[in-house]
Formats: sequence, C-alpha cells, structure tokens
Amino acid sequence: MTPLHGAATPASASAAGSMEASHEASADPRSRFFDERAATWEQRCYPPEARRRLAALVPRFGVERGDCVLDMGTGTGVLIPYLRDGVGDAGRILSFDVSFEMVRRAGCKERDAKGLCVQATAMRIPARDGVFDRVVCFAAFPHFADKPAAMREMARVVRPGGEVVIAHLLSRAELARHHGGHPAVAEDALPDDATMRGLMRDAGLVEGSITDGPGMYVARARKPRTCRAGEGGVPGTPGTPGGRAGGSAGGDAAESAIAGDATGNGSGVEAGFEARRVFTALKHHDAMHHSAVYGVLSGLLRAFACDAALPHGAPGRGGALRILDVGCGEAADVVQALEGVTVGAYTGVDTSAPALAEARRHLAALGCPVTLIEGDYRLALNTSQGSVDVLWMGLFLHHLPRALKADFLRTAHGLLAPGGMVLAHDPIVGEDDTRETMLARMEAIGRERWHFLTSEEVGMVHRHWSCHGHQERFSDLCALGEAAGFDVDMVWHDADNTYGLVRFMRRG
Repeated sequence: MTPLHGAATPASASAAGSMEASHEASADPRSRFFDERAATWEQRCYPPEARRRLAALVPRFGVERGDCVLDMGTGTGVLIPYLRDGVGDAGRILSFDVSFEMVRRAGCKERDAKGLCVQATAMRIPARDGVFDRVVCFAAFPHFADKPAAMREMARVVRPGGEVVIAHLLSRAELARHHGGHPAVAEDALPDDATMRGLMRDAGLVEGSITDGPGMYVARARKPRTCRAGEGGVPGTPGTPGGRAGGSAGGDAAESAIAGDATGNGSGVEAGFEARRVFTALKHHDAMHHSAVYGVLSGLLRAFACDAALPHGAPGRGGALRILDVGCGEAADVVQALEGVTVGAYTGVDTSAPALAEARRHLAALGCPVTLIEGDYRLALNTSQGSVDVLWMGLFLHHLPRALKADFLRTAHGLLAPGGMVLAHDPIVGEDDTRETMLARMEAIGRERWHFLTSEEVGMVHRHWSCHGHQERFSDLCALGEAAGFDVDMVWHDADNTYGLVRFMRRG
C-alpha cells in the first residue's frame, strides 16, 4: 500500500509465473520490505488526518449492503473497517496482500467470520471467476509489476455487472512526486488516463469514470453483464436480475471465493488434477504412500483412544473419539484406519458432492452419528469449542497459504478438547531443500515410477503441486503449530523425504 507520511513502499510482487501467489510473495525481497515495516505501518502512514480523508473517500467506491468485496493489496487492513461498515452483516470481504506480516495484522480485523485475509499477489488472485460484486484496489495499483495481468485478474474475479475501483488519497501527479522521494518506489506510478482506459478495455471492462484531483484519485470500471468470449474471465456469462451473478447474495459467494486449492482434499484434487481418475490411479498404485500413512494413523488412533491420560468427562466422549475430517473425499481410507476404534461422532467436509455420496456409504460401517458438509472447509470449523478429539487432514494442509495455515491452526486449537490432536498427511519440504528443488525431485520421481500415467498426466500432477500447493518445511510447520498452542512432531515420513505425517498435540 502507498505510504502517506514518509514511509517507502516497494512494488507489490513480481509477475506471476508457474508458482502460486504466496510462494511468489515470500520469495520477493520487496515482500520482506513490507514484512519488516508491518508493525508500525498504520501508525506511520495513516494518522487521524489521513483516516478522516479515507472515510470521506470510501463512499466513492460504491460499496453496498450485502456486497461481496475483494480488498486488493490490503496492507495491514486499513480499509477493512470501512468496507465492513459498507457491506453490513450480510456482506463478505476477502482481503489479500503480498506481505505475510501485513496479512497477519489485517487478519486481526477479520475475526468475525465475515471476511478472510490471505497472502497472495495481484497477478494470481486466489478466487474463483465472477464471485465479487466489487473489487477495490486502494493505494496499491502503482506497485504491481505487471499491471495488465493485475487488471485482467480483477476483471476475472468480479461478477458481470460488478465494478473495479482503483483509488488513492493522492492525485496521480501528487503520487508520482511522493514516490519520487523514495528510491524503492520511484518508478511506481499510476498510468496516465489513456493508458488506464486501455488497460481496462483490454481486460474486458467498460470505463465508468476517472477522477484525478488534489488529494484524490478514483478510477471505476464495470464488467459488462454479458461478456464477449475471452473477456473478463467469464466468457459469455450473463448477469442475473438484480445484478448478482450466480444467484448469490454476498455470503455464499464469499464462502466459495477461495480457489479450489483451499477448499478440501477431494475437490482440491479434482480442481488441481482436473480429473478424479488421475488421483484415483495415484491412490491405487500407492504413489503418495496412503497404505503406510493410514496404517500409522490406525495405530495412533487406537493408542490415543486407549490413553489413560485422555480426559473422558466431556459429554459424548466416554472413550469414544469425536473425529473431524477436513477434505474427507470418499472417506474409504479413514474408515479402514478407524477399524477397532470406538468413534462417538464423525464430521467430514468436502466440496465434492459425488465424493460425499460415496463417503456416506463407506461411513455407515462406523456405527456412529455422521455429519457430512458440502462446502468450503471453514464451514466445518463453525462448531463448538472443545467438541473435537481428533482433526484429520489427508493431503489438505498444503493447499492453504501460510497465513491461512496459521489461522486454521489457531481455530483448530479452540475446537479441540484438552489433549486433542491434529494429524496431517502432507508433502513436506526437506530442511535442506527449497520448495522448487523439492517439486523438481517429486516430478522426477513421478516420471521415473508412475508408468500407469501418461507423460501429460504426470505433468498435470506437477502443475497441481506447483500452482495450487503451499508446501512447507517441517520447521515452518513447527513454528506455526507452536504459535497456535501445539506441540508438534513428525510421526512418519517416506524414504524420499517428500511426504510426512505431522502431529499437532494441543497444549493446555
């Protein structure tokens, strides 16, 4: 975000390549610049006078009650309270920024489940096509390294009939002078009016207005209600009566806004691999070590259920475990792992309706109450504190950017009963590896051993890992878990050091 009172701001991110947004962000030295300044950013850049001007500017964004809004380049979330006032209780807000430390602080403003903050870049927005009523890019657009790509992304995620807003508390000329005083951002400028109109037009947007005057810049553009093929990311999609795409009134749109890589194992694999058949083949040939992992899981669950130290006084326990399975898919493997374990209740969440239909059939063998939730994984987290004994994630956690992992683990800590645990089967980056070298090694293993897949299918899997994965080192998972109140250990890993089973034991 552009500083208003003497703080330099670097460009937001390098152009997106094949890597997913948060990995681009974490590797960007300018992201580190933001991280280092996040703690004092609002104090230095948004004193009371600037906040008064911001409050006067926000009505020009056209935010309405019930809107689903994208806050693009949120920084520390200075705009979030104003947007929340605008959208009201029925609205939703997704905010993102290139800086992990800024996102952490912005996330503190979104603890009411009405919004979400993630780490990402403008060139790869972590949202589905056409889900937002309004995209607001405040004090950030000059810093985008690839402005045409950023504009195309904004056009992609806004609904037909929705608006894109680019705004600053300085005019274009004032902003150029302001940035000129800081070497890190001296070249970061707003395009002139003709160029800005061209960017909007090329992205499939219709220009509404550009207001450029002392102490203010606001450019607004609208996505046509019927897009021509190839424009705006939603070819040929008509707007619905009342102006909302897909019949959603804000809430549902926000719940489905996060891209498929953060919605659960079953659907995430379908979206990333583009074919359940490929994932089924990988499981059938044990390419991701399901047999070993679920064997270890079975032993852990049996020991856990028999542990004399496990408290059994809570309602519904009595030695029977309450299981939450995030990204449950068809649940066949976990049912086998639960053989010999007394299960008091099972809750599974996944976005794939066909997978859940199969899961219900498999889970009948448990002989306990079963709740299956079709939708975003966060729906399963809206449950009572202390109501879960074991939270299981099979190939799910790496779909979440780091900031979202941190939020997930904090929430999980509250859901777990004392002594409860989170178990996660996931790709793990070796301590001496980079993510890139680990992914290259995984692709080489696939091409050498996965003779049951075509070369194109192996490439498809690799693209899924590269573009929809946020794999971490074990040490990083330890840091995230410990910060959320867990003791963390690795209970199993494969011989290639590419997959692991990580246990997070709840403290306190």
